[in-house]
Amino acid sequence: MNRQKFLKSLPALTGWRENAFILAMAERALPNTLLFFESKAEEPVDLSAYSNGLMTVMDATWQGLIREPNEEGLIDLLDVVVACVPDIEQEDSYGVLPTGDCLWLWEQALIGGINQDKKRALEASQRSLETVTQFLEFSEGEGLSEDQVIKLFDSHALVKREFSFQEELSERLRSAKSPSEVFINDIRAISQDDGVSNIGISLN
Repeated sequence: MNRQKFLKSLPALTGWRENAFILAMAERALPNTLLFFESKAEEPVDLSAYSNGLMTVMDATWQGLIREPNEEGLIDLLDVVVACVPDIEQEDSYGVLPTGDCLWLWEQALIGGINQDKKRALEASQRSLETVTQFLEFSEGEGLSEDQVIKLFDSHALVKREFSFQEELSERLRSAKSPSEVFINDIRAISQDDGVSNIGISLN
């Protein structure tokens, strides 16, 4: 499927499928966020409530959003995620940008579970891809012309990997009959990709 056809297919994702699509992209970006807070020697959530930090919050989000929908619980989780969002203006490290993107995706998935008043998958897809292209411009784009930067995006393995992931994720969700435990575990495994984030960050 070409990119334009793929993007046009995203509005077909509804309900739990759309929420899972967005949450899976947040999960894929999670190592970026964990590295950012690790570099600051900062734990952004209450460990007495979430024993393994943001990983426990992510587990709870999949449970409350997809497997056993719980609006009250989602509101609590949304408060936790929003409280983690760093102030970009107060940070001087590049890592704040992919961290902000990850937490925005996470927030959108939770909001989608509380209020399905709008379609969110397309904007989320583009935001996740922008995390990758922004990183490439930062890490490899110095001195390149605008045309060269565009060519870099078109040919780079990270961009192709992101698009391939989103396409596979969308196809699996559109064909799924229900959010069974086995299915969701498979989706999360694809998203986690052995701990490698959408911009190639690994904490392993």
